[in-house]
Amino acid sequence: MLIGLHRVRGCDIAATDGKLGKSHDFYFDDHVWTIRYLVLDTGWLFGRKILLAPTSVETIDAAGGEISVALTKKQIESGPGAGTDLPVSRQQEMSLRDYYDWPEYWETFPSGMAAAPLVATIGPRATAKNPAKNAGEAPAESDVDQRGDPHLRSAREVEGYDIEAKDGTIGHVEDFVIDQESWTVRYVVVDTRNWLPGRKVLAAPRWAEGIDWAGGRLRLALDREAVKNSPPYDPNREISRDYELSIHEHFGRKPYWA
Repeated sequence: MLIGLHRVRGCDIAATDGKLGKSHDFYFDDHVWTIRYLVLDTGWLFGRKILLAPTSVETIDAAGGEISVALTKKQIESGPGAGTDLPVSRQQEMSLRDYYDWPEYWETFPSGMAAAPLVATIGPRATAKNPAKNAGEAPAESDVDQRGDPHLRSAREVEGYDIEAKDGTIGHVEDFVIDQESWTVRYVVVDTRNWLPGRKVLAAPRWAEGIDWAGGRLRLALDREAVKNSPPYDPNREISRDYELSIHEHFGRKPYWA
């Protein structure tokens, strides 16, 4: 089942023995566009924010405003601290996974190999602590350990990014639609309010030709006219397979499930 992140942000996080707090944000991997962490905002630990892997989630009840996790409040309270400022260091991630016995997603691929990115990054992202390297140069493993995983992105931060078609701006990122089973980001919700007031459409990350993270811009390999005439998205309606198929057929794209 597909669901928009806006529907599950702010939901109560329910442990096996009581409420933990509320879902505050989601961190996704921009290489494979998969949610890696839920950011839990606790009200009972002095406002502490905690990272939870999706593997700990049992059920999502968007209508009831609740996400159930297979953890106790004591487990969370006694768990290792991990800062929620990006990038999250690999040491922090390993500490969390050792404690909770979560699988290590970064070992999905053979040692020394990285997942092929679905979308190219336009230029390096530089900071005072992380000076830019040559474009396209992958960080050394030791650099990732020290600085953190550079591919983790905050959904909250990316919302609002400008979206450009091949022939001009078409809107901005309003939300993300994820698959509840795999936690894969299937679609970006494009809000075209400055161009087509009141109209929202869906576009798959794989249809993008590049993302400028530093400049806050996503480029789609689509024409403005095609976006204008694409099936509209209603966030209040369930996304059916027929609706998905109509989107893929409209843009002449092969469905991800094919």
